[in-house]
This record gives sequence, structure tokens and C-alpha cells, in this order.
Amino acid sequence: MKKFFYYIVLFVAIVTVYGCTGKNALFDELSGSRLTVIIKGTFESTSDSTSVNGWNTTVPGTKIDDSVNDFVTDSSESFPTTFMVDIAEIRLAKPDGSSDDKVGNYRQVFTSQIDDSDPFFNGTGIKLKCDDIKPGKQYGMVKLYIRKLIFDNATQWYIDGSNNIVQDNAPEVIFHEEEVNGFDFNQLMVNTYYDYLKENYQDINRVFPLEIPIDGGLIVDEDEEVTLEIRLVIKNFIKLYEYDFTNDDGYGAAYHYWAPSDWLRDVQPDDVFIGGNLLGVARAYRKNAVATVSGNTGSNSGYVIAIPRYDMYGNEQNIGDYFLDDDDPLNWLRPTVYPPATPSVKVGTVEGYLDYYLRYEQYKIEYNDFVDAVNDGSYETNWNSYDGYKWSLRLPPLVAHTGTGNNYTLTNVPYGEYKFYFVADTNVPYGTLPQEINDVGYWTEYSLNPVYVSSDTNISF
Repeated sequence: MKKFFYYIVLFVAIVTVYGCTGKNALFDELSGSRLTVIIKGTFESTSDSTSVNGWNTTVPGTKIDDSVNDFVTDSSESFPTTFMVDIAEIRLAKPDGSSDDKVGNYRQVFTSQIDDSDPFFNGTGIKLKCDDIKPGKQYGMVKLYIRKLIFDNATQWYIDGSNNIVQDNAPEVIFHEEEVNGFDFNQLMVNTYYDYLKENYQDINRVFPLEIPIDGGLIVDEDEEVTLEIRLVIKNFIKLYEYDFTNDDGYGAAYHYWAPSDWLRDVQPDDVFIGGNLLGVARAYRKNAVATVSGNTGSNSGYVIAIPRYDMYGNEQNIGDYFLDDDDPLNWLRPTVYPPATPSVKVGTVEGYLDYYLRYEQYKIEYNDFVDAVNDGSYETNWNSYDGYKWSLRLPPLVAHTGTGNNYTLTNVPYGEYKFYFVADTNVPYGTLPQEINDVGYWTEYSLNPVYVSSDTNISF
């Protein structure tokens, strides 16, 4: 008992000494960064809702992916109304993905309405719980450990004994320990199709974590207030896909589910894996060193894009360092020779089995072509070139869409030198992103580039 009392007295004395000498008391908050993390579901970075492109939710049309081929039910499909997200953890890492630190070691779950009133989709963003990060350390990547991504309004179909397409009960999934209507497309984003061609594809996981580059990197000083903005391209980037299976009654069946567009990596009929199409970018800004850039784009509506004049290594850059260079169609298009999908019995009838055997004969022909391509080496070469090209995608840190009168507003623009560009809506159809191409009239570059931004600035094209 005496020894215990002695330790208490000693502890109080130490606290008193630290307080009297002017140093921080032991119970004071430790010095470090003041980090805020927000996440958005928009290509646009601005927090000005009038500069975030409105929703296009018309079905059918461009919302139905061309991979939906066995159960064509366009007129019976409805655009999703709810998006559900379950994140297990957030980490920050060096640009090469190494030496990561946990900054959000918490499970974070939220539901967003697919509507311009929802902060996830109107430019405001949703604040995520996080811890401070190490001052002085350079970060270049965010790692989101995603557990589930769910859209509602998924449907289920099967072919009955009379070869009719019949709607079944709506798919259900567990979200936040509750059963909800919807389909968890995150499970199908673990691999890209290219990953699935590898022997070690089971060791690859593209969504746990999803690796998102921080454009320009992130370094903070002690007690510096910094916002890290993470953007996933969801808004105006949603399409309907088909997941084929055989139901408990032996009939060919399918789920129709909503997921991000396959603009980057084409999803073809009977593909199972759709990974690599959840696109994102992150950027950082200091709350006391940002400006607003606004202006007008003339007679055309579209996207205003600003990129730093120099990258994080001091190299000068232009719009060609972002997006993808579409001048090489061989790299842009998915290789035409790949393992054909094994046919499955769509319906347990005589007609169904006859159809299966016919498709199986076609499968053998396609497989022979595939074997020839593997043996002559073109298969591996083409796929490696294609995959490397796709991973070179780089999204810009600052984007706004024009609003009323083709005016736009870019908010929270860090002080520095920028180059400004404009691309019209006509060059960015639904479910796509701009590309870096040399076509005349595709990009409009601001005539006075580069521009140093140190206060609120007007940039009109």
C-alpha cells in the first residue's frame, strides 16, 4: 500500500514539473497534423453544387451495358435510388504503395440517396472518421479497404419451361447487419478480367484495398490543418450488368445489377469479373491556402479541368499527362482473342439441351483459336500491353461542370500554378470520361496558361 502511494505522489510531481517548466502537460493533445478526410461520388472536385453535373437516370438507353445479352429486359429495369457503402479501414501510403499508415482504423458505413440533395453526390462530400498522420512524411496513395458496395433496384430473372423470361424475387444482401434489397457488386470487382487470366488470380484483390493516387502527394507539418478529398467516379457513371447462374430449379437465371461503367475495361457477355472500373483520385489542400476559380465557357456546356503546372517531382506537365491517350486503338481495345466462356445449360428442357450442345460446338472452335494465339505468343503480349495501358489512367485533381449560363466554380484550389482546359459535353457521353486525344476541337486550352492562383481568380474561355 505504501509503494502504491509512493507511485501516485511521484506521478503528480512529474505532471507538476512539466506544467511549471512551460512544456506540454502529459494530458495535452499530442502535436501532429489536423487531418480531415471527405469522400465524394463525383468526377467533379468542386463543393459548389451548381458546378456538379446533374443526374441522367433514364432507362433504357445508354444505361444498359452491351454485355447484357441472355436476359434482355430493358423496359422492366429501374435506375437505382440508393447507394450503400461499407468501408473497413483507410490507410495512407507512399506513392509506390509501401510503408502505409492506418488513418481510419474504423468500420465506416453510410447510405446515399441518388439525388442532388445528397452530400455524396452534390459536391459537398461525406466526412469520414480519421486519425492524424505523421508530420513530415510523404504520402502518395490512399488505400480504401472496401467491404461492400451496393445499389438497390437489382432484379432477378429466369427462363421457365416454356422458354419465357420470368421475373423472380428481387435480390437481397446483408448490409450493416440488416437485409436489404440490392446487389453487392463489390464482390465482382476483386479481379479485372486480365487478373483472372493469371494462375495466381486468387491472390489478387483490387478492392481490399482499392488503391487511389493522391495527385501531387501529401506532406503535412505539425499542427497544420489539411483536408484530404477522395473522389470515386459514380455519378453519371452507372450501368446495368448481368450475372448468369443456374437457379435451384435447374433453370437458367440471371441477376441484373448496377455498377460503375466499363468505359475503361470493357465487360463482355458472360464475363463474371468487372474489376478495375471503380475509378478514383484524391487530392489534398490546406484550409488556409486555397482560392476559388470561376468563370464562363462561352456557348458550350462541359467540364473545366485544372492541373498543376508541375507534378510532385517538379516535372512540367499538361493535359497529356492525364486520362488515356486514345491515339493507339490497339492498346485501347480489349484483345479480341481470349478464353471463351464455357456454355451453361440455360433451361432443363430438350430445346435447352440442344441449344447447349450447339453452343458447346462453337465453344470448341473458339477455344482452338485461343490455343493458337497462346502458342504464338501474341496472347500474352497483347494482354500485357492492354493492361499496362489501362493502369496508366490518371484523373485530374480539379474538375467542375458548367451550370446556369455555362458558368462554373472551382472551390478549394490550393495556391500555385495551373493549366486550365475545357472539354464540351458532346465529347463526354454518359458513362465515359474525357480522353487525351489530338483531335482538333476536343480540348480547349486556356489562352493564358499557365496561371498562378493566389487569390480568387476568373478564368473564362
